[in-house]
Amino acid sequence: MAARSIDPVDSATLAPPKPKQTRDPVGTKRSIMKAAHREFCEHGYMGGRVETIAAKSKTNLRMIYHYFGSKERLYLAVLEAAYLRLRTLESRLDFKHASPVEAMRRLVRFTYDFLGSNPDVLAIISNENTLRGRFLEQLPSVREKTLPLIDSIADLLRRGHDQGVFRPGVDPLQFYVSLVALSQLHISNRFTLSIIFDKDLSDGQWLNDRRTCIEEILMAYLQDLGPKMPAAKGAAATRRSAARSPASAAAKPAPKRKATAAAAKQPPP
Repeated sequence: MAARSIDPVDSATLAPPKPKQTRDPVGTKRSIMKAAHREFCEHGYMGGRVETIAAKSKTNLRMIYHYFGSKERLYLAVLEAAYLRLRTLESRLDFKHASPVEAMRRLVRFTYDFLGSNPDVLAIISNENTLRGRFLEQLPSVREKTLPLIDSIADLLRRGHDQGVFRPGVDPLQFYVSLVALSQLHISNRFTLSIIFDKDLSDGQWLNDRRTCIEEILMAYLQDLGPKMPAAKGAAATRRSAARSPASAAAKPAPKRKATAAAAKQPPP
């Protein structure tokens, strides 16, 4: 008995249906942002290419402009996300329920660790500085997220001073800028410093020692409660005190007496 042939129509009917392609705008935007972050961190705004971002995100130019509108707006989104990543993690630090000393140590450790493990954030901030903050000034949200941190540091400094553990008169912004500076120089200059000093500044033990060093430097500054007298004023005060002492008066030579008229007429011996 001959095998029954299957009609082409029947074959199509029996084939499994093709899955419908569904759009995933959230996933697409995430892929574009991830690729754009890498591109702008490596090449900055001026050197970053939207074509490269499209290729690495497996999208196309039309999709990028659909979601972000322009290269500038895409860069702004990446820049804002980099800053807000730092600010979001900072906001989770518990300053209210810790002593001023412990809370400040947490801030120092966190800042050092974050910058060390997120060199991409340093890269994009460095690139933005070459543009003189041209794009950052268009992001008031970054400023709004940063000011509470300075307020928190100011509160810690006040509480620490009230408890007698921190020196008075520490400017919170000056302190934070010093913390950031100490926590990033060895990263941004690690290649040249490693060559100059013949020491691998990316070595894990060296980085741990650096972390301890920065923490102790900053805490020693905050906890230095001794009075400070400028050297010039201190030296002047010492001289004035010595001039008023009896020993100093006794050591002074007797003033010369003016010669009398009679003595002036005496012939020399």
